[in-house]
Amino acid sequence: MNIRTYDEETHNYALELLKADGVIVAPSVTNYGVFCSATSASGIARIFKMKERTKFGPLTLGIGDPNEARTYADIPAEFTDEIISELLLGMTTTIFFKNSEVLFPEQMTMGAPTVGLFCHGMSPMYEIGRDFGPIALTSSNISGTGGHQVTREQAINDLGQHVDLVIDDGPIGWDDAAGTFQSNTVVDFTFNPPHLVRPGRFPIERLKILFPTLVTDLNAYKEVMALRMGDIKL
Repeated sequence: MNIRTYDEETHNYALELLKADGVIVAPSVTNYGVFCSATSASGIARIFKMKERTKFGPLTLGIGDPNEARTYADIPAEFTDEIISELLLGMTTTIFFKNSEVLFPEQMTMGAPTVGLFCHGMSPMYEIGRDFGPIALTSSNISGTGGHQVTREQAINDLGQHVDLVIDDGPIGWDDAAGTFQSNTVVDFTFNPPHLVRPGRFPIERLKILFPTLVTDLNAYKEVMALRMGDIKL
């Protein structure tokens, strides 16, 4: 198992691994995650295999700056750059329809016409992705075993033997204001009205101010997704 602490040498080593279709475990602000190049079909396939994913769970697209969001997603004009920045830098994964001109491996989005965007740091995962380019990421645990937070210990135990590099940057911080679920908040803006997919670090109260019609019933999201994607397990 290749476990290294995070420093400049490890950072540069991680960039070389990503260029060679490598898969890496490293911390974000909220969780230990696993990621590869967003253009690497083999890396994405490895992530799905090592997580033993049995449910509908597309990988998220990590970007280096909120200003890149419109490059990869078809974002409605009413979303100002300021709102996009507040959401992405505020630890929210925003789901929009994909930009049809940008092609990523089909498995990354599991056939969905949408993409979730991730851009919050500072953390080893964010810094590596920022310097490399778009990455495909998800939590570093066996599918279905996630709790309030994927810790360093769980990441190593679940996926450490399967990846090319584990970056150990210590434990993840805990945000008491976020409650029991410490990951990023996920909102799907491809439905009208938008739907909350998962609560997390970005306050729902603030989302309701920004988007007064936001549907916060998680079961309602499962219903609209079933209509779009068919009989899937969320």
